[in-house]
Amino acid sequence: MSYQAGVSTGPNDLIDKLRIFLLAEGWTVNLFAAIGAGYRLHVQKTAADATVMYFNFRSAINEKGPTLITEDNNVNEGYGNVTGLVVNGSTGYDVGEDWDTQTGCSRDEANKSFGMCMSPMSTTAIPAYYFFTVDDTVNIAVEVTAGKFQFMSFGLLVKQGTITGGQFFSASFASYSPYYDWLAAGTGGSAMSAPQYFSASTGGNKKGAVYVDVDSTAGWRASQGSSTPDIMFPCVVGNKGNYNTVSQSGLCSFFWSHAPSSYNAMSAMCLIYTLLKRADENYSLIGWPAGVRFLNVTNYGPAEEITYGAETWTVFHADSLSIAPSNMYCGFAFKKVV
Repeated sequence: MSYQAGVSTGPNDLIDKLRIFLLAEGWTVNLFAAIGAGYRLHVQKTAADATVMYFNFRSAINEKGPTLITEDNNVNEGYGNVTGLVVNGSTGYDVGEDWDTQTGCSRDEANKSFGMCMSPMSTTAIPAYYFFTVDDTVNIAVEVTAGKFQFMSFGLLVKQGTITGGQFFSASFASYSPYYDWLAAGTGGSAMSAPQYFSASTGGNKKGAVYVDVDSTAGWRASQGSSTPDIMFPCVVGNKGNYNTVSQSGLCSFFWSHAPSSYNAMSAMCLIYTLLKRADENYSLIGWPAGVRFLNVTNYGPAEEITYGAETWTVFHADSLSIAPSNMYCGFAFKKVV
């Protein structure tokens, strides 16, 4: 387990720094090579429970589409291009395949590969990045402009019960539709009303995926714009201004109404519970990502470190500059292990 922070000169520099960090953390780099205006990075690691994880990354400079390969594959023509870092998951690696169509890759209902991204980023000066590893999970926070952050996570859930799989990935936006410029989002944008990380949104946009082999169906299941998504992350749906706009927001509402504490001004930190829709349409708790918590950040500054017992956590704000006040207090904390 480790931690690293620094500055970056842009997406291509950031993906290289991630490569070096992952190598030091025991990941195997299958390929790192130039592609388009960016780079592709393919990594794998065998987790503690023997699950073999494969993740695929792409740095992009104003490139378009879910695959970032051909515009014909862009399922949402007209949405903004990606300048940043994209991730998707797979169950294998094949040097002959494109970066995002690896063996057993994450695909949507139309059989198109999909990923998650942080975008837009500066192509010359990213103010700060933070890499965290806890158990078999990597959490990333990137300061895209002063005091404003985007996020990415990948690895293996802390499993509850016996399931095959548990690999997951998520980030601030769906790679094929980063249609809100993080620095200039309008206040009416529903996709920005909740922290854009592990959250369901409108329009069918994927907001995180988990690989499972349950109920005789194996594959990547995604959180998406539906009242009954395949994967649900209930603690990070809804917003401060209107708690009950969607059915999953009850836990989020509870934490908002009880945080920060009036006794010590600290916020309780909530696990990002991961629920899987089963064959009978009910949901089962299957785990949560390690080393990340959701919390009200009212009393914390950007990248402020807080302690709970012997643990140190770094707090990041998830709000956009022009979104106020509905989610200006939303944020995440990542466990710092040095």
